[in-house]
Amino acid sequence: MTATRVAKSPTLVALSVGALFAAALAFVWLAAAWYLTRTSIPGDLHLPHVDATKEFPHSILHRSASYDGFARWLWVAATLVTLATLVLFTFLGPRIARAWELGRVSTGLMVGAVTTLGTWAVSLPFGALALWWGRRYGLEKESYLKWALSQWPGLLAQVVGLTIALTILLLLAGRFGRRWWLAAAPLFVALGAVLVLVLPYLETLGTRPLHRTEEGARIRELAREEGVGSTPVRIQTMSDETTAANAMATGIGPSARVFLWDTFFDGRFSNREIELVAAHEFGHVAHRHIWKGLGWSLLLTAPAFFVVERMTRRRGGLHRPEVVPYALLVLALTGLVLTPFGNAVSRRYEAEADWSALRATHDSAAAETLFRKFTRYDLSQPNPPGWSYVLIDNHPTVVQRIAMARAWRARQR
Repeated sequence: MTATRVAKSPTLVALSVGALFAAALAFVWLAAAWYLTRTSIPGDLHLPHVDATKEFPHSILHRSASYDGFARWLWVAATLVTLATLVLFTFLGPRIARAWELGRVSTGLMVGAVTTLGTWAVSLPFGALALWWGRRYGLEKESYLKWALSQWPGLLAQVVGLTIALTILLLLAGRFGRRWWLAAAPLFVALGAVLVLVLPYLETLGTRPLHRTEEGARIRELAREEGVGSTPVRIQTMSDETTAANAMATGIGPSARVFLWDTFFDGRFSNREIELVAAHEFGHVAHRHIWKGLGWSLLLTAPAFFVVERMTRRRGGLHRPEVVPYALLVLALTGLVLTPFGNAVSRRYEAEADWSALRATHDSAAAETLFRKFTRYDLSQPNPPGWSYVLIDNHPTVVQRIAMARAWRARQR
């Protein structure tokens, strides 16, 4: 009896230590998530109700619902077909692996390359349909030939990226066994940080700086007001491909910069509206949203890789080349499950950038007209269906953004 108790003691201690370690990790994860979700938007801010039918003519609502609705269901169809393709390659994985007389890692890379080629091929019809739909509504200008030729660099980038990723994963799985995910998560986030640092320099090629006009001076002044006066602003030529207007903030540290599409300067948008767009992007830089995005990458990548490890273990482990398509399927499904959460975080940061822009410009009227034009010109559905809002939208809806502009104005009285 005593001997049995003594024999069990180390096991119980190990289990207790493991439970304490898991609890500590959970606490750190929750604390980090709480910190990353904090924003400068007042906690007691009340957004008034905005009725889209009273803000837009029926013709614009119908047109945006038709365009956006088709695009949303096209996304659903493309996602389902891609998942079905990964299921097919999961069954074909062993046969593909046997076709290559290579080492473990090299065979896994070839299986991954074939799988990538298959998923890329099935995505082409959906891309062509999206282009056709955009051309039908006057948003897209790109020719079908130019679009088809532009797909090859994308395929090359996917194959190269997957080759690098799989090489790392297969080597880690062979070296660390079931614990490969503990090393993979921080390593992939570090590689992502390097890309975020370097890519903006490449994206700057072919763009131009702001002209030294009164409007350019005002935009630079807004950057200083938001505490990011050294952030470069570049104009990206997109008018030969689309009539849609967009902007983005990208980069970290010295590579942080703001890109404005030249379609904002074609006469449809006023200077005040363009200033608000720039202030919104400066808000992303000022509130370190890209840095926070990297933080979320670490918080979400580790659990995602853990799920992949647990699921692939049933098929022999990730180190086996034939398991690669199944690992990609599990990773795709995990990403799909996490998408609503990621979208919610993104919408929160976008709302903070809107709030930051309103504080910098003090121009809620321009904000309202700008957001209306996103529906009028970009055909963004002002109040999309709930399912697509959760699964697809990473920005607040147009009516939510109008409501925030009105809430800001109400607090100034």
